Amino acid sequence: MLNSRQKKAAFEISGNTIVSASPGTGKTKTLIARAQKKLESIPKHKSLALITYTNAAADEIASRLNTDDKDIFIGTIHRFCLEFILRPFSWIYKWHKPRIISYDELKEFIEINSDIELGDNPLDELSKIKRLLNGDLDCSNTDNIESWIYISELYFNFLRDKKAIDFNEILFKSHKIVSENDFVAQSIANKFYEISIDEFQDTNIFQYEILKAIRNESEDCTFFMVGDEKQKIYAFAGAIDNAFSRASYDFQAEIENLDTTYRSTTNIVKGYSILFKDHIELQNDSKYKDFNFDIVICETKNDNNNDYIANTIAKLISDGKAELSDIAILTTSWRDAYFISKSLRQKYHVVGLGCKFQ
Repeated sequence: MLNSRQKKAAFEISGNTIVSASPGTGKTKTLIARAQKKLESIPKHKSLALITYTNAAADEIASRLNTDDKDIFIGTIHRFCLEFILRPFSWIYKWHKPRIISYDELKEFIEINSDIELGDNPLDELSKIKRLLNGDLDCSNTDNIESWIYISELYFNFLRDKKAIDFNEILFKSHKIVSENDFVAQSIANKFYEISIDEFQDTNIFQYEILKAIRNESEDCTFFMVGDEKQKIYAFAGAIDNAFSRASYDFQAEIENLDTTYRSTTNIVKGYSILFKDHIELQNDSKYKDFNFDIVICETKNDNNNDYIANTIAKLISDGKAELSDIAILTTSWRDAYFISKSLRQKYHVVGLGCKFQ
């Protein structure tokens, strides 16, 4: 059963819609209900697209949607671009048939260029090599621009020699095709009845401009964008700012807030909400709402932060009988996470930032 706000987003708004969903408010449930409703009225020769951020999310949505309907695409933005933009339209620029660079080939690049500095995580560094919308090299991730240009040229030449592309190039080339060839964007808009985007807060500028180009060619293809800007975790990877207000203007889309959570305790919901300015008031209808789990707020400084975290972990293990796999550490910046991880790795096996490339 859907609540009234979920029903409104899923069934009552027929045009472009943005759903802002705090944790536990039924984001995926609403997305799936919307897709099921659209499938009931989909015209012949039209399709639905459900774009997700990860393959795991795509698998979850596919299993919950539980349909064998061939008129629906469920997958990542990269797969969407490969299937509906690059593979059918690469001929425009006489590009090779798109093939994604393999893990072994990336290892090969690192090995044959062992003299260049790629840090402790070479694969992460390579993933930062990308272009701007205009095709220029993005140098925002480095202080040593000359070295970055040199490494990037080596890498792009390697991709060219291998007749391969990486994930960043998938988006760059797809954007180039749709932005310079109106008939491509129109072809995609004519194909889809609706395009839904999960985790919309993590949309980067390439993804956004590709979707906007499709929207600009036809208002018959609607867009259903779902996420929570407070949960944006890919700012380091180029997630755009103010994605919801920006899309509300560009796509002429209403913003609907889901305001009933079903996942957590009341004190955690309240504690979460006060961390954000002007957070909407959430109703808690969770079966766990009356459980009492303490939230402890402690101020630390640079010179004692890592020790405080290490001591807290030790206490959770000794007094709380927690397993290491039960403990997660969240930070507001990549830099903080890296140094915490580096400190804890002296004693614990840490999964996350700072792992060595083998």
